[in-house]
Amino acid sequence: MNTNVNLFELDSSYTIATYARLPLAIERGSGCEVWDTEGRRYLDFLAGIAVCCLGHAHPRFVSAINRQASTVAHVSNFLLTAPPARLAERLCRLSGMERVFFTSCGGTANETALKIAKKRGKSLGKAEILALEGGFHGRTAGALSVTYNPKYREPFGDLVPGVRFLPRGDVEALRGAFSESTAAIILEPIQGEAGVIPLSTDYLREVRALCDRHGALLILDEIQTGIGRTGTWFNFQQHGFLPDLLTLAKGLGGGMPIGACLARGEAAEILSLGEHGTTFGGSALMCGVALEVLQTLEDERLIENAVAVGDVLRQRLLGLGDPVVEVRGSGLMLGVRLSRSIAKETVLRALDHGLIVNAPDEFTLRLVPPLIVTQEQAGEAVERLRAALEERQPVRTSPRAEPAKLHDVLAMEDLSADQAAEVLALARSLKSRSKGAPEPVRPVVGRTVALVFEKASLRTRVTFEAAIRDLGGHPVYLTRNDIDMGKREAIKDVASNLSRWCSALVARLFWHRHLLELAHYSDAPVINALTELEHPCQALADMLTIQENFGSEKVKIAYVGDGNNVARSLSKLALQLGYEFAVVGPENFWLEPAPGLLQTASLEEGLAGAKAVYTDVWISMGDEHEQEHRLKVFEAYQVDQRVMSMASRDAIFLHCLPARRGFEVVDEVIDGPQSRVVDQAENRLYAQKALLSKVLGVEA
Repeated sequence: MNTNVNLFELDSSYTIATYARLPLAIERGSGCEVWDTEGRRYLDFLAGIAVCCLGHAHPRFVSAINRQASTVAHVSNFLLTAPPARLAERLCRLSGMERVFFTSCGGTANETALKIAKKRGKSLGKAEILALEGGFHGRTAGALSVTYNPKYREPFGDLVPGVRFLPRGDVEALRGAFSESTAAIILEPIQGEAGVIPLSTDYLREVRALCDRHGALLILDEIQTGIGRTGTWFNFQQHGFLPDLLTLAKGLGGGMPIGACLARGEAAEILSLGEHGTTFGGSALMCGVALEVLQTLEDERLIENAVAVGDVLRQRLLGLGDPVVEVRGSGLMLGVRLSRSIAKETVLRALDHGLIVNAPDEFTLRLVPPLIVTQEQAGEAVERLRAALEERQPVRTSPRAEPAKLHDVLAMEDLSADQAAEVLALARSLKSRSKGAPEPVRPVVGRTVALVFEKASLRTRVTFEAAIRDLGGHPVYLTRNDIDMGKREAIKDVASNLSRWCSALVARLFWHRHLLELAHYSDAPVINALTELEHPCQALADMLTIQENFGSEKVKIAYVGDGNNVARSLSKLALQLGYEFAVVGPENFWLEPAPGLLQTASLEEGLAGAKAVYTDVWISMGDEHEQEHRLKVFEAYQVDQRVMSMASRDAIFLHCLPARRGFEVVDEVIDGPQSRVVDQAENRLYAQKALLSKVLGVEA
């Protein structure tokens, strides 16, 4: 059994999907290396995004956890323990700051700084907070208010008012923005999420001068840059000024969750008793470990190592040549700028060469290895990156291995490329024979197939019932009223009973996690007829329709709208078979990144050269509560004649139905000469006949 697959199934079924996971699950780590659950070894040049400064399982880190946990791990902040007091003193001495408030992460450290600025600003009549374009300060409400990227902010509507964003590095815009109403400015000395972009010393010193002139606070977010990452304890020490508020996290705990807001001068005296608090900030365990992290950095001279190895790494990266055009950053926080938009694809290719990095944007790779990294490991990482940049073969896009024999079809990746091609070829043959053969092909005579439908359907029910009967089998249609799966009947009991009576189960369920559980307990094969995550049967019918119109030509498919279950399954199938695929819509509604998958908010870019234009309803399963918001953000992506004209002249239009006419598509398109929606619906019958034949191990 593939452990990675099981973990990904659990993750997709039971966690709220806010992360686009890379296709591996980590089991253990040591130093600068990690191993996945299948035993593959990787150089970790991401280090938890600049968190694991001592690498993985450093003996002193592990010892500090055990030592502190064996004495006292946590008490209320109404009581004092030694570690937070000693850590506060150590941080103030290292930084030149005066007081510390401990938090559990970087976002809450920035929340603390913003609360200080807002309270002070209220008393002085200063209401405005300045922030920079490209800045990232966290996901909590206050921190999100000063985070620039609209895709993070806009889904949540109005956040903290009074924030103004300034062009990064523009001194004149900076000077023009400051006024007597300015309460504070928050910025990172090197913008990590924007692509590892440093601010110049001159710019930072001008910020300090303007804050002094206008009585504003300077909040410096060193959550990524701090704790030795850039070659000094704190990056501001390279520029010759002190902030009023300094926020830290990530490397401070070396892998344990801790953040800190450091203050000096007036800013250190703003908060009074009871005005701010936290349950876990300043816990004895986290602070005890952080003290050991700081001491280890000093004892092992790891900040000096960050400078030395960082210089070597920078030079070797520049030596790669095209597509590397620039290496930005400082110490061991480096951004590799590429000449082409292949960064996210390169991240996936690098995994196949045993290297973990990440891509904050389409043109930039971010390298933030542990500070213990050696020059030899840096050289090895560069060679692995070279191989990834030169690689031209497809890479891993899923944790699932290609199955040798078809059994369950729960997601599109349960079919290998060869198996998908075989199903499509058989579907074409079955369709051709149905039009001309005098006798039907009946390869599953006597078999019973259960249709477990929590969600009603016209096309899925009729085409599966017809397919089973045409193949000689007997469909048994079961609705939510028959089973009430997971409530009246445990899923385990449903699966074990039906698989004793039936040769296969076809399930159309609301939740993918229920489908996985059904398949786990069923001895009979299970076919996904739709969940909120996947719709593989629809994807096969769609591809059959595209191939009927364009033969073997690997055309571009443009999917306009929401990256939903239909888009996910079809994109996987299309990319697997060598087709171009573009998702066109608002960035917040894109799919998980994959090699070769174009995702863009631009209709012109996404539709250029497309020969199949696809759309679906804007409000999919489980999204009904977002109806008002979705109708507003997707309004610009309605497929009308103007949108169709952006595609290839011979483009066809596809929709899986049912359609909300006048919303995602207009009548003139869905009923027009380019439309193939009725062909798609018909092809559900033949795609499902072929799939059933393959799953049940018979040839039609």
